[in-house]
Amino acid sequence: MTRLAVLLILLTGCGNYDISVNDQVIYAAPAIFLDFDLPDEALQTCVRQRVMDLRLSSPEALIDLNCSNAGIESLEGIALFRNIERLKLSSNRIRNLMALTKLSGLHALWLDDNVVIDPVPLTALSDLRTLNLADNDSLQCPKTGLLDHVETLTLPTHCGERT
Repeated sequence: MTRLAVLLILLTGCGNYDISVNDQVIYAAPAIFLDFDLPDEALQTCVRQRVMDLRLSSPEALIDLNCSNAGIESLEGIALFRNIERLKLSSNRIRNLMALTKLSGLHALWLDDNVVIDPVPLTALSDLRTLNLADNDSLQCPKTGLLDHVETLTLPTHCGERT
């Protein structure tokens, strides 16, 4: 095996580390993107943990986020992570959904067991295919046709269910 092949094998196994030879850096791992500040402390903590776990180097790299049971009240600033496709926010205290309107690539969204009242901002998410709004006791039930682009829609019992 050539030295180059050995070096390539080492590089793929050490993708999260800087590699130096004779005090010369020959490979620098991408820096983890932590330069963000979300107003809701619980959301900040959840997103920061996910970014660190996956060692993401940019906000665009965050595709899948699960922040269930995190105590989140506000989604302000989430638009920084504009490539999120799957977002699980079950069992929080989220009421206002306006911040989600900028996540145009969102395919699946779980907002069950929150305090959502108005689902209208979700009409801006034309790629949304799965939406769970169950157990939002004060939800204003969406009018017929409002969320027709959603293939799997789960509503609170007071609205009836469509799946």
